[in-house]
Amino acid sequence: MNLEHSHIMGGSTAKRRINCPGSLALEKAAPEQAPSEYAARGSMLHAGMELLLTADPQNMEDAEPLLAELIGQDLGFGEDNEITQELVDNKLRPALDAWFEVRDSFDLDDWFIEQRVSMESVVPGSFGTTDILAKDKYAYLHVLDWKFGDGVAVEVEGNEGLGFYAASAMYDEDPELQEFCKDIDGVYLHIVQPRTGSAQVLHTWKTDVAWIDKLVDQIEAATKAATADDAPLKVGDWCQFCRARMTCPARQAMASQALSVAPKGMTSVDLGAAMTQAQQLKSWISEVVKFAQEQAEAGAVIPGFKLVTKRPTRVWGDEKAAEKVFRDAKIPVAKFTNKKLISPTQAQKLDKKLYDTKLSDIVAMHSSGLTLVQDSDKRQAVTSSIELLAAALPEQET
Repeated sequence: MNLEHSHIMGGSTAKRRINCPGSLALEKAAPEQAPSEYAARGSMLHAGMELLLTADPQNMEDAEPLLAELIGQDLGFGEDNEITQELVDNKLRPALDAWFEVRDSFDLDDWFIEQRVSMESVVPGSFGTTDILAKDKYAYLHVLDWKFGDGVAVEVEGNEGLGFYAASAMYDEDPELQEFCKDIDGVYLHIVQPRTGSAQVLHTWKTDVAWIDKLVDQIEAATKAATADDAPLKVGDWCQFCRARMTCPARQAMASQALSVAPKGMTSVDLGAAMTQAQQLKSWISEVVKFAQEQAEAGAVIPGFKLVTKRPTRVWGDEKAAEKVFRDAKIPVAKFTNKKLISPTQAQKLDKKLYDTKLSDIVAMHSSGLTLVQDSDKRQAVTSSIELLAAALPEQET
């Protein structure tokens, strides 16, 4: 599996460098970090997809024996990360099915798997490896990226990382890629992300060559700014995977500033800015707590804090023995056991065909309440402030 990625400018860093050029110097100075278990699992699943696509199955029927062969294999990522039946069912098979959908619906002519692409003709040291680089008969370039995390859905529209791969393929000086990308009329970006609780796996966005050219200009300007002595720092959602996020002066300054301002008395404009900061602070606080815990468990002394055992909760040491006591005491079964219908999500995992054909029609979407999110969220706003106030008032008799 090709794992070549640039630390200067690449698919995984493009958004961060464009928005925060100063991140380059900070990350260079930050110590290397061991990959998390989630990152290792994602890499293993990427390797699994590479093997599947290299075998070139024509449909899911052809692919099933290949999927079965993967079960129990770790693909070089250690026994703790071996591919299970659950990963095949919830990750690999949906991802492969999405690939067949892209391949067939766009009538793809030719494609590369795990292809190294380089924009070094424009920005020295900028390159990356795209999961799928394809072309259709209408001269449209297709970039497809596997995302196997169960966290927040990755947005495909305007995605700088996938755009970087498309631009790099078009600017690459390799003769084969130059021939492949000759006379490209437009670009499709695809994100395939099988996520727990989400029925949509494939996300596609169509753009034009002008957008790619504009992105190249942004990349060039950001790289130039990143190598300057006074490279600017800016906090945003691109901080999530930055190696220097724990030591970043901009994030620390934001936290200090936020603590000095009382929420009460803020105007609506102030609250908008504060809510944006709050999203970043929640992430920062979570990372601080996690890092402190890791350091303490490794033997570091954290002034003002100590490691203790968590408050214990009671559990049955022997459930069968406890159940026998209840039965011997003539306690009705309904009083000492809880029986509850499994959720729609659990039902889909249990039997997808049954769910799709008979159960999905009797599923209702229920929200537990309202939540405040950023304007960029795809969900439709519930109502206006005036309508919310009216709904909260008791009805008047007429």
